[in-house]
Amino acid sequence: MPARFTIRAAVTNFTIQLAQNCRTAGLESATWNGSTTGSTWPELLIFDSPGYTDKLTMYANLTPVGRTTWIGTSAYDHDFNDVTQTNATSYTKYGSSATIIGGRKGTKTALVATVGYYNPKLNQYVRWPNKPVTFQYQDKGSTVWKFLKSVTTSKTGQAAYTYYPNKTRTYRAYVPQNATLWDYYTVAISR
Repeated sequence: MPARFTIRAAVTNFTIQLAQNCRTAGLESATWNGSTTGSTWPELLIFDSPGYTDKLTMYANLTPVGRTTWIGTSAYDHDFNDVTQTNATSYTKYGSSATIIGGRKGTKTALVATVGYYNPKLNQYVRWPNKPVTFQYQDKGSTVWKFLKSVTTSKTGQAAYTYYPNKTRTYRAYVPQNATLWDYYTVAISR
């Protein structure tokens, strides 16, 4: 079971693949029921050979966000012997997004992040005002991301930071998650 589901549209479809150890056990069929904390909306996954996949459809205005516990309810092999199932947990939230642009002139580097989130009522991504954003950097030759500055987006969903590093670095912006929206890292830029 994927640990994380992201709703990004009015209808979002996911293909769930049965684990390899289930196939190795010669599984013929298996079902799991999913229940999300605080919701009566049930989910059901059914896996049958030979494909061992099922589709999970999430609806932005109906599917509950939060923690879903998946309980195995039935599994048997090709000889109709019961197969032990393991339970799983997944989390569903709406998607967030961000972009970063930057410029460098002399020793001065300016960065601007634009942050958004999926709004299920509008069925589109919208700008995210008053959202904390963290700018991070990597020095040349390093693979470690370091903290640069935390800022808050304006009413237009943008956050800016200017400083004087006197060298080229690689930058990205990080948007932290909350109870209903996932976190997000921008693609990296070099300035």
